[in-house]
Amino acid sequence: MNPVSAFFVRNIIVVFFFYGLAFFALGLALILAARRRSEFRFAQAIRPLAAFGILHGLHEWYEMYQKYAALTGGYSPSLGEESLRLALLVASFVGLLAFGIGLLTSSPGQGWRTYLAIGAMLALWGLGLVIVNIRFAPLPADLIAVADVFARYSLGIPGAALGAWALMAQQRTFRAHNLPQFGRDLVWCAAALLLYGVVGQIFVRPTLLTSSQILSSTNFLQWFGIPVQLFRTAMATVLTVYMARALHAFEVEGQRRLEHALLAERSISQERERLNAELQHQQLLLADLLDRLVDAQEVERQRIARELHDATGQSLTAISLGLRGVQRVLEERDPTSAGQLRELESYSTGALGELRRIIADLRPSQLDDLGLIPALRWYVQSFQPRWGINCEFRLIGEAVRLPADTETVIFRIVQEALSNVAHHAQAHGATVCLEIRPDAVVVTISDDGSGFDTAALLHSERARSGWGLLGIQERSRLLRGHCVIESTPGQGTTVRVHIPLQAEVENGQNPIVAG
Repeated sequence: MNPVSAFFVRNIIVVFFFYGLAFFALGLALILAARRRSEFRFAQAIRPLAAFGILHGLHEWYEMYQKYAALTGGYSPSLGEESLRLALLVASFVGLLAFGIGLLTSSPGQGWRTYLAIGAMLALWGLGLVIVNIRFAPLPADLIAVADVFARYSLGIPGAALGAWALMAQQRTFRAHNLPQFGRDLVWCAAALLLYGVVGQIFVRPTLLTSSQILSSTNFLQWFGIPVQLFRTAMATVLTVYMARALHAFEVEGQRRLEHALLAERSISQERERLNAELQHQQLLLADLLDRLVDAQEVERQRIARELHDATGQSLTAISLGLRGVQRVLEERDPTSAGQLRELESYSTGALGELRRIIADLRPSQLDDLGLIPALRWYVQSFQPRWGINCEFRLIGEAVRLPADTETVIFRIVQEALSNVAHHAQAHGATVCLEIRPDAVVVTISDDGSGFDTAALLHSERARSGWGLLGIQERSRLLRGHCVIESTPGQGTTVRVHIPLQAEVENGQNPIVAG
């Protein structure tokens, strides 16, 4: 025996320690990597490989303990201890088989194939032991030794070959995902695992089997000058190192996934900003359109009111005066005809009064001549006799002139709100409160009517009775204000409009005499 071989034989305990350490470290690394979320099937398949590493490492440390105890105190393992060691070895090879078969199974949900293949190999291993027991009738200790050899032949070598095949298939997947460096690491892992299984496991302890006497660990030492355990340790170390390097693919995958998520989030953010900008632009266009529409309505109202006043109103006045004159002439000559003319004259006077009311509703002259507050006082006073509903006007703050657009919008809001009270509320009383603050105007219209469900009315597509309230909300938005509608069935309704004032308000410098 050369000095190198003698050195390793003397320190075989150390070799076993590093042998078990390499596989145990492999198992721990794989357990930690299995917790990562990944699209690679390799991430789900490494759990059995991690079990193989942990169990095989424990097996080698257990065998190290047996050899150490034998060297220091003449220890001889019992049948139960050898059975435990054999169970660890078989369980580790089962994990290796599960890794290879599971990773090579292309269709998810086909785990039964893995179990079936492992069951067949375990059955083959057990059948071999039955044949040996029948053929040679060995002692229990010799039978366990044969079981160890059969486990390496029928489980370890096929498991290593399948695992190497699976790693080679997975390296192609890594290359397809533009991770060639990790694919090369898996090639080294496959080579180390194949050599470990085919070479490392074919040289076993000598038993009554002829193959184990020829390809024995003793002959390996004589032929190559090193213990077979050292060769296994070297292959396990190479497997662990390159597997640890290959596992960094999950970190790269996670970084790529994070980068893609950030890019997607950035894209979504940019799209959201674009949509927000477009929405704001559309809102500005809509506000401008509504502003122009309201201006056009007011101009048209003013034109119609002027034409009715100048043409139709004067004609009706002339007809009424003419009928009155003819009536006076006929009172002495034909009293019957005079009575008929008197009736026609009353109809004409009534039509003229109705025309004046329509003109006032279209565009009250008080709003243009005196301003908002007198116009509201006149409208509230005319509302009570017209509809039979007690209506009160309140002013809070100093009476100042507001911008013309603001006064027009506020008047139309009050007009629409009181129209709703008259037609829908079935109220006995209503109140209009105008509060002028330094920075805002607050208009509150409340009634004691039947009330309604605001959500059902304002959000129903078929609720045409809610169009007036929607119009109030839209008009308030024209002046960058907001409207709050509070109502409960049976408890009345309150419409509160808050409109901010700009620098156009003269803040009391041109007070109005409220009459």
